[in-house]
Amino acid sequence: MFIRTLLSALQLTAAAAFPSTRTRSLSLEGANKFTSSQWSDGKAKLNYKNGPAGQFSITWTPDNGNLVVGKGYVGGNSNQVVNYTGTFEPEGYAYLTVYGWTTNPLIEYYIIENWHPEHEPAAPPEGTEMGNVTSDGSVYLIRTKMRVNKPSIVGTATFRQIFSVRQDKRASGIITVANHFAAWEQAGLETGKVVGVELAVEGNNSTGRANVTIF
Repeated sequence: MFIRTLLSALQLTAAAAFPSTRTRSLSLEGANKFTSSQWSDGKAKLNYKNGPAGQFSITWTPDNGNLVVGKGYVGGNSNQVVNYTGTFEPEGYAYLTVYGWTTNPLIEYYIIENWHPEHEPAAPPEGTEMGNVTSDGSVYLIRTKMRVNKPSIVGTATFRQIFSVRQDKRASGIITVANHFAAWEQAGLETGKVVGVELAVEGNNSTGRANVTIF
């Protein structure tokens, strides 16, 4: 029987007129343990279904809003290997991505596997290019930018975002997370203690659907 145990709900204060919210739960089935998380800026409209083990599905219609939802590994770290399969059908600005944070320093990181075609040849369109890394059958472009006074896992803060953006898009495969952390370090992008390794969907002023399972 699938069991969901609510661990915490963290209310973040954002600059927008709508409150942002972040929730995290623990999903247990047999020997498998996964975390499930949802974040939105309060404007995003979404239907998130937390399935058994490593499966989840989402449809979303953010009304000028932003959301990040996903499922990850209990005790996930930079040595995690993410094995996943699924479908990803966005309309507008959206990613299918390995997603998480580090502390000391505070970093929001993305290993982007897929995105909407309007952002060709690479997403995200913003940020400073810092080289590339070849991993798991494709070249990933490395980009970075700073976020000033934005929602984070510790509340409103200023922090760096780091992106690895796969050039051969896909919705299934294996992701060797350690390759990206090593490449970021070689590019001079310091990271800290990993807090969460998830396979997530981010949508921003867009619509879409996804059905994903991690193993």
